[in-house]
Amino acid sequence: MELDVGTRAVLKLFLLPPGILLVLLLVGWIFARRAFGRLLLLVGILLFYGLSTPIGLDWLASKLETVSAKTVDELKRTRAEGILVFLAGTRKHNPELAGAEALSPLSLSRIDHALALHRETELPILLSGGSVSDDSRPLAELGAQWLRQRAGIEPIALDSASRDTWENAQRSRELIEQLGMRQVILVTHAFHMPRAQLSARAAGLDVVPAPFGFIHTPARYAPASEAKDWLPQPGVLGRSYLVLHEMAGLIWYGFNQGS
Repeated sequence: MELDVGTRAVLKLFLLPPGILLVLLLVGWIFARRAFGRLLLLVGILLFYGLSTPIGLDWLASKLETVSAKTVDELKRTRAEGILVFLAGTRKHNPELAGAEALSPLSLSRIDHALALHRETELPILLSGGSVSDDSRPLAELGAQWLRQRAGIEPIALDSASRDTWENAQRSRELIEQLGMRQVILVTHAFHMPRAQLSARAAGLDVVPAPFGFIHTPARYAPASEAKDWLPQPGVLGRSYLVLHEMAGLIWYGFNQGS
């Protein structure tokens, strides 16, 4: 089932935090005299607390970030012939750029990681990402511009038409086939890698996942928890949103594949 961009945006507002939390608290307040309403208030408060604490975020992210990181040496031993980057969003109306668009922090960190891998492996870079709205420049074009200006590197291919992760994989396959490549390293954040890998498999792509930027700390590196980890902290709810967004995306993609 295909939903337009506007419908998906509205659904995200109400089904993911903080929207869903506000709905729970509002409905709970309206029916506060009933046991049902008090239960919703309690659930809303507990979810708000859990999603705002580092300990809760770490637990949640550990359920999603299941694709292990690979070292550069491990990546060098693969048959990969290129580095494919799935981009993610822009920053609009930047005064320091005379109002021009720029890549979002997520997109920049993905390109930066791909650039580091490129320098270690000497493999060419492919960028995938279209326009996030009708009046915005394609992500791949912004990424190519950044690579030229900041690193003096020209991407080998650009997918400037894809609108989401599913299309990133489908359209990238066409580019990779045209280039005669059989396998590529896939670069994206650890929280996004499960959905990216699912999309790549569905498109028939042979990818070597190279996740980075883990939100949770793997057990062998995890320090002992501290008291502050159990306290709500600024910014944690936003990262919880990213994790839940990906979980919802996996369910949605799985539903569409099965239908």
